Amino acid sequence: MGLACSVDEGSDLYKVILAFLLVVAVSVLAKDPKAKGTSKIDIDLSRMSSTMVFAQVNQMVTTPQKFVGMRIKMKGVFSSYYDNETDQRFYGCVIADALACCSQGLAFSLAKPRKFPDEYPAEGETIVIIGYFDNVKEESGESYPIIRHAEILKE
Repeated sequence: MGLACSVDEGSDLYKVILAFLLVVAVSVLAKDPKAKGTSKIDIDLSRMSSTMVFAQVNQMVTTPQKFVGMRIKMKGVFSSYYDNETDQRFYGCVIADALACCSQGLAFSLAKPRKFPDEYPAEGETIVIIGYFDNVKEESGESYPIIRHAEILKE
């Protein structure tokens, strides 16, 4: 009983293994990374201390290019702001530090649009959001970070 096999047997086994690996690779690559439950969280702000959140969000705001495309989870309070100039409403998740003096927050846009205010949390309500970090550049040259394709989870 040996491990030697003929060229025909070996080449058939090689073809089967190769076909299996191709099927696995295609199925992994075909998944939508934004589909619910298919992506890991790259940065989980909800599990960090207030000091760490402050430092992490500050880094995300000052060097956004390092974080674009990362999946972010954060816990904070819901906030919204209506800009009369642009006739647009912005939504945010704000995290206060232990002394509530140095709040940090990020804007977010939902994956599935909702009607404001009926289908949004109340102002100041604790929420958890999960989405993908992006950096929006406006025509004026200004830019701001935002969590896109977000979903809101009530605390």
